[in-house]
Amino acid sequence: MVEENQIATPRRRNTKERIIDEAEKLASIHGIEHLKLQDVADRIGIKLPSVYAHFSGREDILAAMGSRINRSFTQMFHAKAGEAPKEALRRSAEELAQFLGNNPAYFRLMLRDLSVPLGYDPINRRFTLTHGNSIPLELKDMQERIRKLIEQLYLGTEGAIDAENFLSSIIGTLLVKLSWSDKPPTNDQVEKVINMEPVHAYINNLVDRLLK
Repeated sequence: MVEENQIATPRRRNTKERIIDEAEKLASIHGIEHLKLQDVADRIGIKLPSVYAHFSGREDILAAMGSRINRSFTQMFHAKAGEAPKEALRRSAEELAQFLGNNPAYFRLMLRDLSVPLGYDPINRRFTLTHGNSIPLELKDMQERIRKLIEQLYLGTEGAIDAENFLSSIIGTLLVKLSWSDKPPTNDQVEKVINMEPVHAYINNLVDRLLK
């Protein structure tokens, strides 16, 4: 039988998870290209070799951040019981906006990856929607869920937007709107907060236009 105090104790994050956590915080403030592993080590209170004990370098940490994004995609664009397809798409688009708004390092990483020319280094093109095998499985599955919701909404009628264009429109708009709304905090110890109200309003309007 598990003791009561054991149940109440949260699982302690290991050093590898803490390195990713701190890298995300720093990247959200200074950007992906200015992320320094020494700064990550200093924030955690460990030596730089300890970072290299868990990651081969900065790109390895960024890949781990990308994996976190992809895992979060598995939770998105699922219709709730009794929810109409359009409302499921609208709610899910808002949830995607909130997820990226709460994690500025993620949309900064996505912007960096999407800036890579087509055909160059496909392993690092984690978020491309149209480049074959470089599309992560989680993103493919999310796109398929969107396709089914759109299919239910239009019931085979012509003129419906396809899932790829819907998702690329939502993600593309979010990356631009969030990057323009992204204001630096006063210092590295202050948590970054983005005003999401205008972002949500814009996404709601975009969903209506895409699904007219």
